[in-house]
Amino acid sequence: MLQAKKTKLANQEYELTEDGRALTTFSLPRGRIGARFTLNGVDYVVRTHRFSGVYELLDAGGNAVAATDRVRHEWHLTCSGRTVRFRQTAAGGREQTMLGDDGEPAGTIRCSGHVHSEVTADLPGLELVLQVFALVVVLLRRRRRRASAGVRATSLAGG
Repeated sequence: MLQAKKTKLANQEYELTEDGRALTTFSLPRGRIGARFTLNGVDYVVRTHRFSGVYELLDAGGNAVAATDRVRHEWHLTCSGRTVRFRQTAAGGREQTMLGDDGEPAGTIRCSGHVHSEVTADLPGLELVLQVFALVVVLLRRRRRRASAGVRATSLAGG
């Protein structure tokens, strides 16, 4: 099971562990799009397509390793011809469920803790790098939703 825990609230920096063993760190800096992490000595970039809601996982050479379609209540992660379905199963995007080929729940990504400072991912059958990618996508999507909610609140308040 993967666990991402915020280490610095202001910078949205996370430490990622697998069953208590440190794997990597990554940050979701304000004003920037995407995230970077190193896993098993390989650098990766999660690129966000700002207006479409699509995310891509790129290796150090800039080659696409995996991608999502538009991340909403139901979305798909595609890698090497394989497609994995996810569905939001809790309000506010606090839980995403990975669906198996039969449509039954096969894994979860859950946000918890104060200000959702912890995220756990139990995604059996997915390669480790794809598990990290899915977890980062959920965090980026949550950040995007919070930012757009803040803009709507400001515009409704006349600011």
